[in-house]
Formats: sequence, structure tokens, C-alpha cells
Amino acid sequence: MLKMTEEINEIMDIGYAMATEKYFQRLFDLLLKASMKFTGADSGEIFVTDQRRFTTIIHVNKTLDKRGDHYDPIEEYIDIRAMNMVTYAVSHRDVLNIEDIYVEKQFETLKIKEFDKYHEYRTKSVMVVPIYEIGSKIIGVMRLINCTDDDGNLVSFPSEYEKLVGSLTSQMSISLTTMQKMQEMDELLDSFVKSMTTAIDARTPYNANHTKNVAKYCEKVVEYMNMLHTRGEFREFISEDDKEQLLMAARLHDLGKMITPREVLNKATRLGILYDGLVARLQKIQLMLKIDMLEGRLDKADWTMEDLRLTNFLEELPQLNIKGRLEPGEVERIKYMGTKIYKDPDGKEIEYLTVEEVKSLSIAKGTLTAEERKIVEQHVVFTDKMLAEIKFNEKYDRVRKIASCHHEYLDGTGYPNHLRAEDLDMLTRILTIVDIYDSLTSTDRPYKGTVPPPKAIKILEEMAHEGKLDIELVGVISDCMWEMEKNKVSDLV
Repeated sequence: MLKMTEEINEIMDIGYAMATEKYFQRLFDLLLKASMKFTGADSGEIFVTDQRRFTTIIHVNKTLDKRGDHYDPIEEYIDIRAMNMVTYAVSHRDVLNIEDIYVEKQFETLKIKEFDKYHEYRTKSVMVVPIYEIGSKIIGVMRLINCTDDDGNLVSFPSEYEKLVGSLTSQMSISLTTMQKMQEMDELLDSFVKSMTTAIDARTPYNANHTKNVAKYCEKVVEYMNMLHTRGEFREFISEDDKEQLLMAARLHDLGKMITPREVLNKATRLGILYDGLVARLQKIQLMLKIDMLEGRLDKADWTMEDLRLTNFLEELPQLNIKGRLEPGEVERIKYMGTKIYKDPDGKEIEYLTVEEVKSLSIAKGTLTAEERKIVEQHVVFTDKMLAEIKFNEKYDRVRKIASCHHEYLDGTGYPNHLRAEDLDMLTRILTIVDIYDSLTSTDRPYKGTVPPPKAIKILEEMAHEGKLDIELVGVISDCMWEMEKNKVSDLV
């Protein structure tokens, strides 16, 4: 019957950990330290190949670390065509086990001797083990240095250690191959999302950098929140997985704007595409009134008054079209002009302003009518529908909900589904706040004038006190924005 010794238990635990680990660096670290522990190696390193060269990705030296030497190994690059220990083991597809590298004359040892001299170290026994992908492809190499016995003496690596380390690297290669495939899929998804982000922002000059900025803001906010957490100043910690979910949602939160009509999305003025037609019509009416006066169909005094009214309105029109907020008196003049009608000699009536022009020009604040605003608000519905068609894996299983809920408020007054606090998780709340902040402070948005950061933060605080936004998150995010402004560390577009 098999006896479950402590060593066997440890090997089984390591095998399980390597099978479940999700991150490359942790997997390599786990493999190297396990191999060093079971072989008694004092030092070790792992190289990976990119088909042209081998690159050191992890390096551990117990003696130097314990001694407190300034030990910060630089990445080592080995040309795959060079003939040294690493490439020899790869080309011969076998373990290389050297008793004393100083005695061995087959390989170049200059770098090793320089390292030893600088750190007052002695490299002696060396074992180099190829790491195979499933099949026969070599994807890396582990180099173990200085096997030690129970008394701490430097000895050669016993031959049975070759099989032990080979077994560990074989277990790791299965996980590594899976991780590489997942990374390839993630890279494919990431490249797709980047292209979509570019397409979203390119659809309108008034949204040119919004998506990129929101994603970058979210990244900085997460870093800031986690820094506060480590200092005990914030209860929540954003895991790497949650961070990836948030950043992916930030990149896709305006995906539905791909469907929003350009004439609405790009409407930077109240009249939009109606402006030129209105100006041409009013100028035509003004000319026809003058002809009527010259041909005796209109009293000169009446013509003078009407011509002056049209002249003044045409001069005022450019400002009315772009002004941030209209005064009540200005709205009344617009509505009055909407009641005016010119009748030509044949009895044909021409409206000074159409109903649509009156409605658009009378918008008290912003550039969108109520109907146009609803069209813009529909972008989150389209975002939800489009993301529903993407088969996200577990890593991004919350992206759809986070992205499609970024206009919902805690008090149920948001859109499109009027969700409340219990339906909105922390990541969604962060994205909502960041989206509002960038919308307020951006210099290229048509719906609102640019707001300076201090005023934007004040608006966020007011919305939090009204119950729309998470008051604690607003405080943390506001502090983060202040830090960015103060230190000028923002790398936004």
C-alpha cells in the first residue's frame, strides 16, 4: 500500500496548484520554487522562448537573498542559435546535468564567472531541463544551480532528480498550454474590443476620446482604491478579475452608439442640419417682403418694421443655435417667430419657422429635443442587445450587465430600466460615476458645455446627496481625480 509521505503530499499539492493557477508568472514561480525545494537547489531560473531567443522571466537565488546582497537580476537574452547550456539542452531535447561548470569546458562560462565574481558567489553544479508543450514543442527551459546536501555542501544533482523535475515541468506544461490558448483568446477579444472602441469614438468628433478616457479613468480609480485599502482607508479591494471586468465594460459601455443615428449623435447645435435651410428661408422671405414693398403690395412702414425684425433675428440666430442655456425672453421670441407666416402674391403661405425648428431652437439647455434625447438614451439598450450576442467566458461574465447599466441611478431615476441600489454592484457604480465625470469635463461633447474638474466633482457630490450615486465611491473617486489634477499624472487622450 502506498504510504502518503510528507514529500508525496507536497508534490500532490503542487500538482493541484499548478493545474488550477490562472496566471503565468505565478505558475512559473510555483514551478521554480517547487523544483528548487525538492532538489535542494540554491538558485534557479526559467527561460521562455519566442522562437528567436530565450528570455529569463524568473530568477531566484536563496544565498544572495538571505545574505541581503543588492540582487536585482537583469533579464538575460540568449540567442537561440548560440551554443550554451540552455540551447544545448534544447537542441538535444534532453536534461543537461553538469557536476562543476568551472571544470566543464564545452560551454561558455564567462557570464557565470562575472556574476560569481561580482556577487562573491560560486556556481558549481548545474541542471538544465527543457519544458515541453503538449506534444513535442519546447516552450521553455529551467536551469537549477548548486544542489546542496543535508549539511549544506555543494554536490552534483542526482540523476533521479532529472525525472522528478521533468515530471513537475510536464504537469506545468498542461496548464501552461491551456493558459496560452486562453491568453490568445483574450488577446483576440482585446484586439476586437480595441477596434470597436476606435469605431465608436470615430463615429463622432464629439465623442472622439470618451471611451478611451473612461477606461483609463477606471484603471486609475481601481489603483487608487486598492492603495487606500492597503492603508486601511477603504474597506473594498478590487481583485484583478474584477478590474478586468470593469475595464472591458468601460471599453464597451457605448457600443450601442454604433446604431445611434449620426445626425443625432453629432448634433452639436440646437438646429443641427436644419440651420442652413432656416437661414435661407428667412433671407428669401426678407427679399420677397422688400419686393412687395417696392411693388406697392406692402406699406413701407410695415415693411420697415418686419425687415428690422427679420434682420435682428437672423443676427441673433447663430448665438441662439449654440448658446448653453436660453433665457425665457429668448424662448418667447423664438415661439413668436414660429407664429409668423408670409403669404406670396399667389396666396402661397410660407412659415417663418417650422414646428420642428421651433421645437429644436427652443431647447432651454443643451442641443437635443426630448425625442432626440430618448434616441441617444437608447444606446444602452442597443449595448445590451449587442453584448448579448457575444459569448463572454467566465472572466468577462459580468461585462454585459456593467456596461448596459452605466446610466442607472441608485434611486431608480436612471435609464433604461430604472434599476435601484440593490441591483447595481460596485463596478457598475464606479463606471457610472467615471462616465459622468468625463462627460462633464470633456472638451468635445455637444450636449453640455465643458465643466472644470472642481465643478464636476461638486456636481457628482450633489448627485450623491440626492441619492443617485454612491456617496462613498463619489468621495474616493473625487479624491482620485483631485490627485490626478494635482500631480498631473493623467495620460488621457
